[in-house]
Amino acid sequence: VLWRLFDMDIKKELLEIISEFVELPDEEIDTSKAFKSALGADSFVFLSMLGSIEERFNIRIPNEDLLTFKTMDDIIGYLEKKVGP
Repeated sequence: VLWRLFDMDIKKELLEIISEFVELPDEEIDTSKAFKSALGADSFVFLSMLGSIEERFNIRIPNEDLLTFKTMDDIIGYLEKKVGP
């Protein structure tokens, strides 16, 4: 149960970061879709969001890991592994 609570916090934090860069309310962001189709975000916005994610979660995401991110769910899973309990 505690893990699920933590999982929800990661997703909530991620949605807050994303909403700083795109003009969509959290509830309209589909984390299972590809970034461009879900957010209309270009590569500059994507990289800016990743910088904010690194800062918020106090991690560094290596370039080879960046290439594995297709959806926001991919980032949520990555963050769970890196900063989870």
